[in-house]
Amino acid sequence: MKTILILRDRPSSPMFYFIDHFVSRWEDAGYRVIDHIGSVDVPKADICILHINLTVIPPEYVEIIAKFPLVINGNILDISRRTFSQILLSKNDDYTGPVIVKTNTNYGGKPESDRLKQKYMLNEPSKSIFPSFGIKSVVKKSLFQLMNRTGIKKPFQKWDQIETMNPLTYPIFRNMNHVPKGVWGNPNLVVERFINSCKDGLYYAYYCVFFGDRQIGGRLASPNPIVKFSNLVSEERLAVPDAVRQWRKDLNIDFGRLDYLEFEGQYFLIDVNKTEGGGIEMGYEYPEEIDYLAGGLEYCLDFELEDL
Repeated sequence: MKTILILRDRPSSPMFYFIDHFVSRWEDAGYRVIDHIGSVDVPKADICILHINLTVIPPEYVEIIAKFPLVINGNILDISRRTFSQILLSKNDDYTGPVIVKTNTNYGGKPESDRLKQKYMLNEPSKSIFPSFGIKSVVKKSLFQLMNRTGIKKPFQKWDQIETMNPLTYPIFRNMNHVPKGVWGNPNLVVERFINSCKDGLYYAYYCVFFGDRQIGGRLASPNPIVKFSNLVSEERLAVPDAVRQWRKDLNIDFGRLDYLEFEGQYFLIDVNKTEGGGIEMGYEYPEEIDYLAGGLEYCLDFELEDL
C-alpha cells in the first residue's frame, strides 16, 4: 500500500485540522501515513499532501514538492484575496454601496503573524535578556499591559500600517467615502463590496468542503454580518452549485473549503481555505462526513482535478 506524507510548516494542537481526522481512516485502509514538519530532511513518499497554513507557499516547499510523483494541493500556491476575489474595489471605482475592509492574506493575516513569532522564538540567539528588537519594544509591551489594567485604551494603529486584523470583525463601511485614506495605500489590505444583506435579522453564507471528488455543501445563518461557523445559529445542507465546481477547477485545488455569498442571483467567492480546521470535537460531531471526505483520496490517486 502507498505511503502518504503530510507536509506541514509548524506544529499544531492534536486533531486540530480536518486532515488529522482523515489519518486514522487512511491507516485503517492500509496506507502508511508520515507526518513531517519543516523543509529539512523531508522523507520520501508516494503521495505528498501539502498542508502549509500560509497564504503563499514559501519557495523552499515549492522546491520540495516538485520531487514527489503526486502532490495534493500542489498546484495552489497563493490564496491571497487579490488572486481570486470577484468583488474587489479600487479607489477610483464608481460604486456607492457598503464596503468591507479585509487583509489580503488569509484569516486576517494571523497564520503569517504566528509563523513569524514562532520562527523568532526558534531561531533568535539569546544574547541578551531582551530580544533583538530592543528594549523599546519590551517597554512598549509593558506599557500596553499597564494601560489594559487601568482601563486606558491602546492608541489606534494607523490604517496604512496595519498588517493583521481580526477576521471576525473586519470593518464594514457605509460606502467608499467612509473608508480611511490609509487603507487604499496599504498593500496588506483590500476593499471589497459588502454584498451580504440582512434578512429577518440574519445574514447567510455558503460553504463547500471537499476532498477529491467528495464534497459537502451548506448554508450558515448568523446575526453577525461576517458569518462564520463560530457564530452561526443554524446550518442547512445544500447541493453544491456548478459555479463552485468551476471555481475548484480554476483554482486547481484538491482539498479544502470555499466560502461564498449569493447576491442578485449570482454566487461570489469570498474565501479559500486549504488547511481546514475544526478541532478535536469535529471527530465526534461529524464522523460520517469525515468518513465520506476521507474517501476522496482514492479519486486523487486515479484522476486529475479537471475530470471532476
